[in-house]
Amino acid sequence: MQLIGNISIKRPISAIALAHPAPTPFVQQVGRALFEAGLLSQFATTLVNRPDAVWLNALNSLSALVKFDLAKQLSRRSVTEFPLSQVRDNPLPEVIRILVGRVDKDQRLTDVVFHWGTGAYDRWVARQVLADAQVVYGYEYACLATFQAAKKQGIACIYDVPSPEHDFVENLLHEELKVFPELNTPYRRYVRDRQTQRTQHRRQEWQLADVVIANSEFTKASYAGAGLDVEKVRVVPYGAPPVCTEGFQGGSSEREPCRFLWAGTFSIRKGAHYLLQAWKQLQPHSSARLNVYGAMGLPASLLKDVPDSVQVSGTVPRSELYKLYHQADVLVFPTLCDGFGMVVTEAFAQGLPVITTDRAGAADLVRHGDNGLIIPAGDADALADALVWCLSHRQELKAMRQAALETAAKWQWSDYRQALIENLLDGLKAAGYCL
Repeated sequence: MQLIGNISIKRPISAIALAHPAPTPFVQQVGRALFEAGLLSQFATTLVNRPDAVWLNALNSLSALVKFDLAKQLSRRSVTEFPLSQVRDNPLPEVIRILVGRVDKDQRLTDVVFHWGTGAYDRWVARQVLADAQVVYGYEYACLATFQAAKKQGIACIYDVPSPEHDFVENLLHEELKVFPELNTPYRRYVRDRQTQRTQHRRQEWQLADVVIANSEFTKASYAGAGLDVEKVRVVPYGAPPVCTEGFQGGSSEREPCRFLWAGTFSIRKGAHYLLQAWKQLQPHSSARLNVYGAMGLPASLLKDVPDSVQVSGTVPRSELYKLYHQADVLVFPTLCDGFGMVVTEAFAQGLPVITTDRAGAADLVRHGDNGLIIPAGDADALADALVWCLSHRQELKAMRQAALETAAKWQWSDYRQALIENLLDGLKAAGYCL
């Protein structure tokens, strides 16, 4: 017999159910950490790539007829870090969201379907997934019903917050609208109207959690600033992928234009509009190139008169992106607000220095002038100065590549997994659970 909180159970805590609507890279690392520790009971998600599923193969063929690349979507949903036999999925809500997103132009309908689907997924986890678990590990905005059901059953709740506090983010973005009114789209107004309700949803999840896992001190501080109890928070920074072991002296020569690279959604939150401002101030002509890889999140009005030295491309597979990191001279990540920013560690692993801001959690890993540059968020002049520094210090920039590699090598995903298990067990013990 063992005490879990105030409830006696006969089974030891040896089964943790992991729940997230998508098998993203950082979620899979949590799953792998639990699996390696012998703690993973199952991973509950929505849509995953199951190569042997007849219905998925049929849907794949049908999507090709309407010129929709479902195979590309599914490739991002492959479970690679632990056995597929550990996965339990409820794909219908996510399939509907993907199809709606294909035709929805202003994002509001997609948002409605997203929140409906997330709620349906959460209720499904609460009904179907908790039976064999002593602990449930859930994620921000996707686990309220799950945590409520868990509490009734004496199941411990671990809450993972990959993003800064919701009001902190939304209020910061609202301030941008005062400077750039063209960003105040119908979708932004729609989201603003629902801010209070969505913040309250997250705070209910927080209150039910026994342990909170944050990916950076920046993320933790945003919740502390909102008045939430951060005594139960454990900070575990995301790890870097395996470092590039060959030809790390990549990048361009001094006879070639300096290659700046952007990776990820080109959006307000990521500071894309400030980069365009800074680039126009710079007017580099033939001395620099900016290559943007990721989904477009800016209104068309901000993309007028973009210089020829800026090339905007769509998203690319991660394997291809790693090669692009290796070929570039510096990653530009001027985010206004990011709990971590995995592009930073990905770049470091390929020996690529980074320009980022003081509002990126991954800035904890950046040593200014050694493996990258840190600038104030939302400051186009400071960003322009950083770009100019790179143009006029090509040798120093190239020397940063080795420091970037060394930074990545010191904190790999294996280090993250070990630290995660130690912190969640310590957090459960501090919350009064008997392990």
